[in-house]
Amino acid sequence: MTDVTVDVAGAVATLTLNRAPERNRLSVALMENLIGACEAIGDRDDVRVVVLQAAGRDFSVGADLTDPAMHAIAAAPLGERRRRLQVGPRLTHAIQALPQTTIAAIQGYCLGGGAVIALASDLRIVAADLTFGMPEVLRGLNMSWHSVALLVGHLGPARTKELLITERTLDAETAVAWGLANRAGEAGPAAVQAAAATWARELAGIVPPIQASMIKETVNAIANAQTPMLHMDRDQFILAQSSEDFREAVQAFLDKRPPRFQNR
Repeated sequence: MTDVTVDVAGAVATLTLNRAPERNRLSVALMENLIGACEAIGDRDDVRVVVLQAAGRDFSVGADLTDPAMHAIAAAPLGERRRRLQVGPRLTHAIQALPQTTIAAIQGYCLGGGAVIALASDLRIVAADLTFGMPEVLRGLNMSWHSVALLVGHLGPARTKELLITERTLDAETAVAWGLANRAGEAGPAAVQAAAATWARELAGIVPPIQASMIKETVNAIANAQTPMLHMDRDQFILAQSSEDFREAVQAFLDKRPPRFQNR
């Protein structure tokens, strides 16, 4: 069973994260497969709308910290590590580079890297059981994958800082109120995915694809104007991982206790 499935029905393609038992944690293999799926779908003129969804109760709880490939990256020499850490930014770019309109159907927990996948999509429908958050900072890490630019573009500076620094999570109602989501629906994957499929078919039938693609490119270019400055977030990630506070954050999380940060 592949960890990313692709289904094309008429003018709508559906890409599904398919690691439900692992709560759709993002392994390196899954990310590479999703990049490949985006590139393949992007070359198809018969597809006008792409739905990004996930099997199971959660959209994604973020990076798979048990993935041997993740551990291999952490143990690699600095030059190789910098190169291999490009997989996250490459995934963000692959989703945004799709010429088709993209709709993310999001249920349950949508955290970290999973949240970046949702943010990189054009439109978002969230289920009533949504819990959206970015826990990286309180785990002793920086924000990578060019996610800060995406968050500021959607939420503005003040709300981005609140979300990241306080580890606040957003429910469905707040996600719509803050401009993170376009629509909210009933709880669970079936309801939100059915709503996304209906919306995708509607858009595929009434929106001229060339004009929609041009609008998307223009909006993304404006929203991502600061992204070239974010090349440093990869190196900040490496630096943050080398800190004692990062190791303390991880241990405290595993021990289920408050961390004791020492500013080192």
